[in-house]
Amino acid sequence: MTKQDERQRLCRRLQEYAIQIASANRWQEAIEINQQIILFGEDAITYNRLGKAYMEQGQYSEALEAYQQTLRLNPTNSIARKNVTKLEALQARGITQIDMEEHLPRKRIDLRMLITEAGKTTLTKLTEVQRTAEVEALSPAEQVELSFEDNFVVAKNLEGYLIGRLEPKLGQRLSDLMRGGNRYIGIVAQADPRKGEIRLLIRETYQSPNQRDRISFPGQLGEGLGLYHMPSLRYDYDTEEEELLDEGPMDDTEAFGADEEDTETELGLEDIEKDIADDDESLEE
Repeated sequence: MTKQDERQRLCRRLQEYAIQIASANRWQEAIEINQQIILFGEDAITYNRLGKAYMEQGQYSEALEAYQQTLRLNPTNSIARKNVTKLEALQARGITQIDMEEHLPRKRIDLRMLITEAGKTTLTKLTEVQRTAEVEALSPAEQVELSFEDNFVVAKNLEGYLIGRLEPKLGQRLSDLMRGGNRYIGIVAQADPRKGEIRLLIRETYQSPNQRDRISFPGQLGEGLGLYHMPSLRYDYDTEEEELLDEGPMDDTEAFGADEEDTETELGLEDIEKDIADDDESLEE
């Protein structure tokens, strides 16, 4: 084995290890390993991984620099461009870092776990999205808490910071169901806080026996899901969800306006998997 072959073998081992430790949320180690990988030769993928690790550590200035290095090597890299825009917006507001020791670790959900029975899952757009550092830091597949206040439902991160509200019609429906004992989980499907756009996947996790005849999400529940890529947690460290060229409108009232007796749309494995981002393809950028 030549010296060059040995270097390539070591680099590949470091890359595999970097993915493993990032999957375990060991972000400081991920920073150090990716810095070592760069010593073998610069590449856009490693800078993207480094930027992601810095973001998870709340080191936004360093994350911005890493993503800018990606764009130096690959000016069309959509992942880096999106994150540079997000980080520059934070920087313009004077937010360059967050002390992660003062914050709870963010919890992510593998969206493939949301394979469901009909009527138990939907995709919705939040209203009154807050402009805070906590909202800016949201990323796809991150779990949020849903709670009802009067006749509406709010979404908060796991530390209790307000993100936004569900649209009124859906919020009123869910608040009634939650008062009756149902429980739901919210997961970030897309996040563009600069535009005030946060989309959540909402999943019924428990149905109270006294509401067994009530469907949480009647109607054409699959509408809109096909418009969005859902990230797989295996490479969530490497790539967040890609921006789509044509998202198209989503009308929440259409999804919830049907009577409970209407035929539900069943979401099968193939329906959800086709919407999960093709991370392996992204890694080839």
